[in-house]
Amino acid sequence: MSLLIFAYRKLDITHRKSDLNYRLMELTRKLSDLQQYSANIADGSVSMSDMMNTPCSMFGRQMMYMQYAHNGALFGANQKMAMMQPMIAMQMQQMGNNPQYQQMYQQWIFRSLYQQERERMGKQEAKLLNEQEKQIQAEKMKIETQLKMLDQELESVKQGEDAAVKQWKPEYTA
Repeated sequence: MSLLIFAYRKLDITHRKSDLNYRLMELTRKLSDLQQYSANIADGSVSMSDMMNTPCSMFGRQMMYMQYAHNGALFGANQKMAMMQPMIAMQMQQMGNNPQYQQMYQQWIFRSLYQQERERMGKQEAKLLNEQEKQIQAEKMKIETQLKMLDQELESVKQGEDAAVKQWKPEYTA
């Protein structure tokens, strides 16, 4: 083979490796951001500290999650509270006619239902995040395999280039 073909092939392999390394770096950053976001919402709520530590790429998603989780938990808690109303009314009759106790009891039940729904929403989001993480890990493995193959091909091209140089090298005998 011609030396130019080897030089072109080396350049092509180097360019492809550069592209793949860049993509690998992007995926690593995305995975890190995803893991940071996941840690921020792990407890089902988002504190001010969590907001400050959220990567920029995940800020919009975190805002949507907060709204979705709150609205979903509110809706779910209201539905369950309505279904439980006959049972709650029966229990409140047994408490007596103290409206303050009855109101505190209803608030306690609603807060418990709301918290259960928030946890359910958090588990849904965690499941989605886990799936995304698996996809990113799979793509990273694929790229790492491609990089190893390109390294092997580059080594082969270098050996071929060395052989071509020896073939074209003039030999002087004295």
